[in-house]
Amino acid sequence: MLEKVNVIDSVVEVYVDNDKMKAHILITRPSENGSRCSVEKAIQALQDKKVVFGIDEKRVREALQHNNWERKILVAQGIAPIDGLDARLEYVFQSKTSTQPRIDDSGKVDFHNLGLVNNVRKGDLLVTKIPYRVGAPGTDVFGKIIPAKHPKDVNLPRGKNTVSDSEGIHLYAAIDGHMSFINNKIDINQVFNVIGDVDYSSGNIDFIGSVAIRGNVTTGFKVNAGGDIEVQGSVEGADVTAHGSIVVKGGINGKMKGKVAAGTNVVARFIENAVVEAGCNVLAKEAIIQSHIKAGQGVRVTDNKAIIVGGVIQAAEEVESKVLGSQLATQTIVEVGVNPYIKEEYYKLTKGQTVKNKEFQNIAHNLQVYNKSGIAVENLNEKKREILIKLLDQYTTLRNELQEIDNRLEHLEKEMRRYQNAEVRVLEVVYPGVRITIGDQIYVVNDLVKHARFLIEDGEIRKAALR
Repeated sequence: MLEKVNVIDSVVEVYVDNDKMKAHILITRPSENGSRCSVEKAIQALQDKKVVFGIDEKRVREALQHNNWERKILVAQGIAPIDGLDARLEYVFQSKTSTQPRIDDSGKVDFHNLGLVNNVRKGDLLVTKIPYRVGAPGTDVFGKIIPAKHPKDVNLPRGKNTVSDSEGIHLYAAIDGHMSFINNKIDINQVFNVIGDVDYSSGNIDFIGSVAIRGNVTTGFKVNAGGDIEVQGSVEGADVTAHGSIVVKGGINGKMKGKVAAGTNVVARFIENAVVEAGCNVLAKEAIIQSHIKAGQGVRVTDNKAIIVGGVIQAAEEVESKVLGSQLATQTIVEVGVNPYIKEEYYKLTKGQTVKNKEFQNIAHNLQVYNKSGIAVENLNEKKREILIKLLDQYTTLRNELQEIDNRLEHLEKEMRRYQNAEVRVLEVVYPGVRITIGDQIYVVNDLVKHARFLIEDGEIRKAALR
């Protein structure tokens, strides 16, 4: 009796990953007399499991090879979705909020320049928006569409005094000012506010617009403004410079350090031991004491006890105070009738003119010696020819420069003659020890004088009654 032999055919087992993105098949080993699996049967097995996408027939054929029997072979793969890219913002200017001091290459710590001011000018690009990018959907092995993650959009951080282009891609400064981040928006302010003192907590201030300081400006620090400066407290031995006016609600005590300089006016309660310069007026309420004052128009002290004592006061048009000098005959120099800035420029030009003129004469002499030699240029060797050409260039340059200086000096002399009506007014008393200069005339006060004004009459300084 023949023994019965079991016949076992190949079987296709299908495995799908949990994320439905991959499908594997495993082909069981057939018996010796069993039938092998065909490609069509394997694909049908996949389809029976509803795997219809991403089937790789080549991989199916590999799975059917006898050396791959009983092994899981990847035969279908989905396409993963490509998520969209969120829009993002690229900042051209970064807000400075850290007060950490800077350390230079030598390791020295700079506690004065903390860089808290973010200066921007009108039209400066602040932010660029990189638009979002839409993604692409995917498909799993069951043929189901997998949507891509929708990208997020973002708006430009448009705040006060900023403007964007029509596409909403670029953000610009609408004015000159200080850039700051407030509530995730960029604001541009024309006034930079210092809540307390200008000291080690704030560092130096250098701002394109106006600066408002609620405290003091302490010794050794600097404030520079393209607009006005207002100080609620006082200015100590500091450098304070403004293109516009400077108003100090307290006083200026320079401690013989630093300088206060304004393009227009300087206004303070008092000025003591300070260097103060103003393109227009210097106005003190109480006193100017032992200071060097320079004003393009006038210097006035206005309070009931107004006094100017000590130092040098220079103004183009007028100086006025109730009291000038002191009972101690403190040397007090008052100069009017010449714009101090014009006078300073005139002095520098005449000094430079002397130097250039001497150089010009030396070159002219050398050229004259050459002319007398009678040697033609073409007969000079190359080195001497280069020297001659250089001398001629220097001669022409210096001649033109000297002509420009002459023209400028002539203009300045006319400007200086404009202030012939300048005067010094003393509303109460001027003490001995005061020296008054109007234009090029000098008057030394030797005796106490009351209620007078000093002006030029008939080419001399004379006293006159107040009007």
